[in-house]
Amino acid sequence: MKHRIIDDGKIIRVSVEEELPDNKGIGEMMFEQLNANKYLPMQIDGITGEIDTYGSFLQRSICTAIKMRSKGITREDIITVCSHNHFDTNVPIIASLFIGVKTASIDPTLCLSDSKHLLKQIKPKMIFVSQNGIKLIEDVIQEIGIDPEIIVFGESAKYIEFSEFLAESPEEECFVPVEIKDLKETASIFFSSGTTGLAKGVCIKHLPLVSKFPIRKTTTDLPGPISLNYSNPYWISSLFLLVETVATNGCRLILPEFEIENFWYSIDKYKVSILILSPTQLATVCNNKKPENVDASSLKVLLTGGSTIYKEQLDKIKQLLPTTIVFVPYGQTELGVCLRFNEDELKEMFQKPTSCGRPQPGYTCKLVDPETEELLGPYQKGEIRVKTEFCMNGYHNIDSSDCWDSDGFLKTGDILYYDEDYCFYVVDRIKHMLKFQGYQIAPAKLESILLSHPAVKTALVIGLPHPVDCDHATGIIQLKNSAKDVTVESIQKYFDERIDDDRHRLRGGLKIVDSIPVTSTGKYNKRLLKEMVISGSL
Repeated sequence: MKHRIIDDGKIIRVSVEEELPDNKGIGEMMFEQLNANKYLPMQIDGITGEIDTYGSFLQRSICTAIKMRSKGITREDIITVCSHNHFDTNVPIIASLFIGVKTASIDPTLCLSDSKHLLKQIKPKMIFVSQNGIKLIEDVIQEIGIDPEIIVFGESAKYIEFSEFLAESPEEECFVPVEIKDLKETASIFFSSGTTGLAKGVCIKHLPLVSKFPIRKTTTDLPGPISLNYSNPYWISSLFLLVETVATNGCRLILPEFEIENFWYSIDKYKVSILILSPTQLATVCNNKKPENVDASSLKVLLTGGSTIYKEQLDKIKQLLPTTIVFVPYGQTELGVCLRFNEDELKEMFQKPTSCGRPQPGYTCKLVDPETEELLGPYQKGEIRVKTEFCMNGYHNIDSSDCWDSDGFLKTGDILYYDEDYCFYVVDRIKHMLKFQGYQIAPAKLESILLSHPAVKTALVIGLPHPVDCDHATGIIQLKNSAKDVTVESIQKYFDERIDDDRHRLRGGLKIVDSIPVTSTGKYNKRLLKEMVISGSL
């Protein structure tokens, strides 16, 4: 149902209060659902076509939980997974939830310095790693001086193989997951993306995870939708989609990495109905042709977001997928998805393609001037602050008291505005906002102009420090493969003809590059890009 918005003096909430789920932790909820649907398909290997059932996944998770306990893992410990996606990637994750152990995972493609920064924060007791991540883990633990037990997915002459964790145990028959007394306890830790600063461990409660389960359970044992999400356990979307898949009797298509060459064929072959793409993956899809012999009519829903999604990209993806509903919700690792359109609001969503939607049940939002703390109304751009029980407990081992304002609202650091219908629109990150001679400049607006040039594939605008003006806007672009005889001067002229304010000029210049650095969460790494430009390495 559509939720009525209540405006309490520029503090916006919804009228419907959702029931809270049963007072069971996410481990208990997953155990019950997996056990109730043992014969349903849960995972499909997109390379081989092999099927993994709910029952098999449950049995492996129970065995792993028992083995972890036997090795002395307790609720005070943290375990880490460092792996691409395969059938067993999430088994240690769910096993940990069964025994009340927190997980904090990293991406095997991270560089050494980033991996050191992350693992130094959490100091895991045990690390489950794929073979391509062993060298990284060895280097990290040696440099930061920790001694976790290493478990390898696959064969290893040096470390314990994960297959040893799957040995049958007499304890399996009587195994039950631990009880969680308070759904506000931390269930798992995910790292913020690091796009605007050094990554921190975000402590996620049980509550937002168990809320994915329907309050009134159905007794159907029919299989649910097939979904595809390329994120590995480092991404928060990995766990949330896994939970939602199990909650809806769904099945996950497992592919180790995003490759445009087999993207369309995988959707067609396995009849994927739910797809999650990062902004980088979405841009790749938009910049490549869809094969003529591919049928993607099974795809009902596409979810994307995490950084700026441009109208041109939305128009292009709708051309490629005319029958697919494309959602671009707003959220953060720290607070979950708080703004989105619901399925009964599709007409409005189509009329307002650049809006991320309205506040969801359980969320109260306000916009403030980040400098004066003044409450703002419709069409006034300000920082969105959010109050919800679904938000994080704080950052792991870091004082997080300044993350909330004096009224208990989480300070997001994002600039948005809303219209007369309480539909919200993302403008930019505060830390991405440029300031020129006292005026704030939104890079997203300038990026949109650059991206509208027919030869431009990717466009980013960063601010280079200036002793008088504060920031000088600087454009970084990638050209499409089809672009011929395109010069910096011609694109600069195109840009200058379309800006409506002299303050928006690219005073730091315009650079054409072959590639742009991204974080492991698929976002363009503006922080690193800025450092590269300043140091002269770009």
